[in-house]
Amino acid sequence: MSEKNLPQGVSIVTENGLEAVRIDTELCTGLVYRNGAHVAEWTPKGSEPVLWMSGSSHFTDGTAIRGGIPLCFPWFGPGRDGDRTPAHGFARLSPWNLTSAELSPNGLVRLVFTLTGDDVADLGGFPADFEASYAVTMGTAMQLALTVRAGEQPLEVEEALHTYFAVGDARQVRIEGLDGADYLDKVAGDRRTQSGDVTFTAETDRVYFSEATTRIVDEQLGRTIVVEKACSANTVVWNPWVDKSEAMADFGDEEWTGMCCVETVNALGDATQLSPGASHTMSATISLT
Repeated sequence: MSEKNLPQGVSIVTENGLEAVRIDTELCTGLVYRNGAHVAEWTPKGSEPVLWMSGSSHFTDGTAIRGGIPLCFPWFGPGRDGDRTPAHGFARLSPWNLTSAELSPNGLVRLVFTLTGDDVADLGGFPADFEASYAVTMGTAMQLALTVRAGEQPLEVEEALHTYFAVGDARQVRIEGLDGADYLDKVAGDRRTQSGDVTFTAETDRVYFSEATTRIVDEQLGRTIVVEKACSANTVVWNPWVDKSEAMADFGDEEWTGMCCVETVNALGDATQLSPGASHTMSATISLT
C-alpha cells in the first residue's frame, strides 16, 4: 500500500531500522511493524503507554521483537507435540503486507495486514495455501482481530496475541476475572484451579482454560486494563521474574517488574480446527478504566 493512499494521522516510517506504520491522531498514538505485524505501541492521548517494550529488544527483519504484541501463529511455543520450530510459529518472523488503512468519522484508525504462504520463508511443513488477516483498530480502545482461512486442506491452528502490558510494579498488580478457572502451571508442571485474583510472587507461566474478560488492576499507575476477548478459549498469564529475565538476551535483567503478559490464546487441546475453505476469527478488545 502506497503512502499517498494513507489517511490523515497514518504514515509509513522507519523505526529502529524496520518499516512500520505510525498512528498519531486526536485519540491515540500507535506503532505497528511490518515484521510480524507487531503492535509495539498503543497509547490513548493523556495516558501512559499501555504496552511494554524491552529496552534490550532486537530489531532485525525475521527476528522476534520483545514486548508489545507478538503474533503467535500457526503454533504456540513449540506446538502441541513440543517439536515445532521456530518457537511460536513463523507469523511473528514474517513480513506482513499492509492492505488497508482507514480513518472512521469518529477518529478510529483501522489497519489490515495480510499474510499468505508466499510471504513466508520457511513454513515448517504448514500448508502453503492458508490466508491470514490481522485487523488492528486504534482509538481510545484497541481491537485486534486475527482471521485465518484454510485452503484445500484442513488446518489445526494454535494462535495467540502475546500481549505485554506496562505496569507500575508487577509485584503489586492483580488480575481479576480468572477466579475458579482451571489452569496448566507450566512452571510446576501440573494442573491447578485459580483461587481469587492472580498475583505475581515468583516466575509465572500459566495457561488458563477460560474465555472470560480479565482486568489488570494497577494501583501504582492508578488504572485498570480491561481485556475482553472473543473466540478465545485460553488466557496465558506470564512474568519471567528474576532468573529467566537474566537468561534472556533480549530482556533487561531488571525489566520484569514493569510488565506482565495477559494473552488471548487458542492452544493445546483448544487449538482451532478448520475444515477446507473454512475461516476463524479470534479477537481481543483492550481498554482503560
